[in-house]
This record gives sequence, C-alpha cells and structure tokens, in this order.
Amino acid sequence: MRFTCFFSVYLFAGFALLFFSGSPAFCQAQTPSSAPEASRPNIIFLLTDDQRADALGIAGHPVLETPHIDRLARDGARFTEAHVVAPVCMPSRVSFMNGQYERVHQIGFSSPNVLSETQWNQTYSALLRKAGYHVGFVGKIGLQQYSFRGSPLEKFDFWRGHDDWARFWPREFDHLAIYHDSEGEIVTPIMSESIERFLDQAPADRPFMLSVSFSAPHGSISGTMLYPDEQGLNRMFTPANTHPELADHPVYGSLYRDRGIVLPASRGDDTAQHISLDVHPREGRMTTYSYSYAGDDVLREYHIRYYQLIHGLDIAVGKLRESLERRGLADNTIIIFSSDHGLLMGEYSMGGKSLLYDVATRVPLIVYDPRTPAGGRGATIDELALSIDVPATIVSYAGLDVPQTMQGRSLRPLIEDPEAAWRDEIFLESLFLLRTGPFIEAVRTKDWKYVRYFRSDTSQYTAEDVDFEGRAPDFEQLFDLVNDSAEERNLIEDASQAARIASFRERSKQYSAELVQARKDMKKYPR
Repeated sequence: MRFTCFFSVYLFAGFALLFFSGSPAFCQAQTPSSAPEASRPNIIFLLTDDQRADALGIAGHPVLETPHIDRLARDGARFTEAHVVAPVCMPSRVSFMNGQYERVHQIGFSSPNVLSETQWNQTYSALLRKAGYHVGFVGKIGLQQYSFRGSPLEKFDFWRGHDDWARFWPREFDHLAIYHDSEGEIVTPIMSESIERFLDQAPADRPFMLSVSFSAPHGSISGTMLYPDEQGLNRMFTPANTHPELADHPVYGSLYRDRGIVLPASRGDDTAQHISLDVHPREGRMTTYSYSYAGDDVLREYHIRYYQLIHGLDIAVGKLRESLERRGLADNTIIIFSSDHGLLMGEYSMGGKSLLYDVATRVPLIVYDPRTPAGGRGATIDELALSIDVPATIVSYAGLDVPQTMQGRSLRPLIEDPEAAWRDEIFLESLFLLRTGPFIEAVRTKDWKYVRYFRSDTSQYTAEDVDFEGRAPDFEQLFDLVNDSAEERNLIEDASQAARIASFRERSKQYSAELVQARKDMKKYPR
C-alpha cells in the first residue's frame, strides 16, 4: 500500500511537505490497481462550459429541468461540494486533463507557457491510450497553446474537436470546419452526432475512453443564438426566439420564457462593497460581460438562454445513455459529468468567472458506474472534491495507478464508502490577469472561506509573479458559509474572528509555498 498526498512527493524532491493539524485528509492510502483487459470499463467524461453547480434540477433549481442528468445522478454518485482549482476555461481544462494546479502546469491565458509533449503524456487521455484504451475526443479542447508534437488530431484515435470558441450555429465558421459535414445546425446536437460517430467506429475488442467537451452554456453560444457572430449588448437585447429557425424550436424557442426567472438579489449592489476597486477595477469585466450589467430585461434574457442551453445538454446526455443501451455498452460504461467552472450571472453586480466565489468555483460532479450495486446508487456526497480529482479517478477506474504527477486524489474511496476519511479543506487559485484581474487565492472548508487578493499591473505573469512569499495581500475576505452561503458579508474586519483569520492566513501561505515548490520541481518539463 502506498500513500498519495495532497501534493505529490514526486513533485517535491528534497522538499518536506507541510501538514497542518486537523487536516488528516492531505494523505490517503491507495492500493495499486490492475485489471485484466476483459474487465476494464469504458469511460466517458462529459464536460460542460460555464455550468454552475446549482444549474441542475436535482440541485433544487427553481426553473431548470434536467431529467436525464438527474437520472444519471440518481443512478450514480453526486458530489455537492465539487470545486475547480482555477475557475477560468483554459487552465481549468488543463487541470482536468493532468490533475495539476495552474501554478504547476503553468498553462493559462495570462501565462507565457505552452503545453509540452512531456506534459501531454501525463494527461489521462495519453495514459489510457498507452494502456491500450481506444481514446477519442469530441468538442472544445480549449488549449490553444501547445508545443507537443503534431496536432491534437494525432493525440487521439478519434478526433472531432476544435480550439477556441464555438458558436451556436457552428457550421458557418471556418475554424469549426470539422463540423461542416454534420446533419444538424446547432452546436449541442452536433456534439451528439459526433458521439455517435465515435461509438460507431469504436473497436469491440478494446475498452474506450471518450472525452466530450460541450461548448454550452458558454456566452459564446448564448450570445450567438440570434446573430451568429454579433458582439456587444445587442446579442441579448432581443429574445433569441425571434430567429425564424428558433421560433418553434422545442428547446430554444419558448422554453422557460413563461417561467418566473429569479434574478440574483445582489445584482443591484455597488461592486465596491464586495471587492475593492483598487484591486479589481470593474471596467474590464463590464466590457466583456456587458449583458450582466445592462439591466433586468437583458439579464433575464441571458438567464433564459442559459437554461435553454443546459436543457439542450440534458437531452444530449439522454441520447448518449439511450445509445449505450441500444449498443449493449451500458453495463460496462462509466460516465463522469462536470463543468470547467461556474459563472457569475449578476451576483454582486458582476458577471463572468475567474473570481473565487462559490458561484464561479463550484460545479456539478456526477460519477456513474453501472457496476455499483443497486443499494449503493443515488449517493449524495458533501465532501470537498476538486477538479484535479477527476483525472485521478479516471486513471483509477482504468485499472492504472494514479501517477505521482497528479495532485488530485481518486474519488473512488468516497464513492465506495461515503464515510471514508477525506480532506478537510481545499485550496483554490485564480491567476487570470486579463480584464484587470488580480491574483487570487482561497482556502475553503465546509463552513468557512478565506480569500486573499494581490494586485497586478500586468496581463501576463512570470514564475516570480506567482510567488507571494513575504508579500502582504492587497485585499482579503472571510465568509461564514453556514450563515452567509451567498458570501455577501465580509468578516475580515470582525475582531472576534482574529484567531480564525490568522490561522487561515498561515495556511494560505503554506499552500501557496507548496505550489511554488511544485512548480520549481516541474522545470524539467521541456518548454
């Protein structure tokens, strides 16, 4: 039996890991696994774009209906406290692939680095392909910057994907030419077509691993429903069902338009009462996510489109499960469902992502294993899960040892025994400097969250920039998540919380230092 730690010892040659009292979950015992070819399951990983944890019917959403995803959760295990380690598209997707924090893999919109061949070889896709899996990819890979040999096409046995943003009507765009031969016109049904193509050609004598990265409900999709390439506020001013091809569409027509859309109570707040404008000026975010700042009518249209797009995803999940049943694959195919991050949709009078509020970091996470006995299905697990746990879980289900380059932990022990020992807290970061963003770090337990901000005067960071040792934060927040789950009352100036704040500050520094050391130890990766 070996021990896999919160940050792998492989990354810290000669470096003593920091362990904190009261946090026994930094290490867990994992037994090396192996499995004969005949028993290895197929695995499908479904990743949506910008879907919040509360954007599911089973999560209690007052409007949205997602019967197929809800059924997946009832048949499997749903994690109610799953968070991404970096709530921005590219770095989060890399973390989902290789199980590392952005400060370690160093791939992000504000980083000068690109994904290397060695780094690619540590992704779950590469590891499973090397182990004999038939590996496919459908949808948005979202890397954009890589130096590995060849193209993404050459890294998979089946490739029907794209970089950069998709559009609601993808067949009109050259960079989405791979979908031009699709029968459908709308992006999510085209993803369903692509899944069918993969299943049609998957060999019967090998297990398969399929990654499906949906573009919905990202703003590049909701913002192009009416005008394919329209930019700016006009994309949300007019209801999308005024488009002649959507007027009578069962999903993108009138669905949810007759429902009472509940907008965030804090949408009218002065942003400055939540985050200091000296640390995070509002102009960049307002320009990019203008539809979240343009008044209730536009914000309501944005919410309606968001719900419609998720409903479309739900239909795709239903079609996938029907196809697996029809093909006789359902009993040996694991399905994992999650999203690259959440989204602010008017909360705190802001829109977008990259901040470390729960609405941006908390995502759906469902793991469905059809081999689970009936009595063990439908589990709701409230332990703190991370996006970097997903690749470790995939590798484990494939019968492989979790590589020590992955900083996450397999979720299988929790799925098999919800009472298993687990981590007490998580560390989150945002290194997204575009749109006047600051560096942000957070330590979150089930009951409390501490956040610290560091002002940045650049749009691209260096290795030295993300080492905050000896630097005082420019702004801090402390939230009591039990009594203030909306994270609206900052307690950082509350004298009664002084001891708690001091403890959080120290733990944040320690986590940050561990990541800096991990980054240094990974310098052997060719760039």
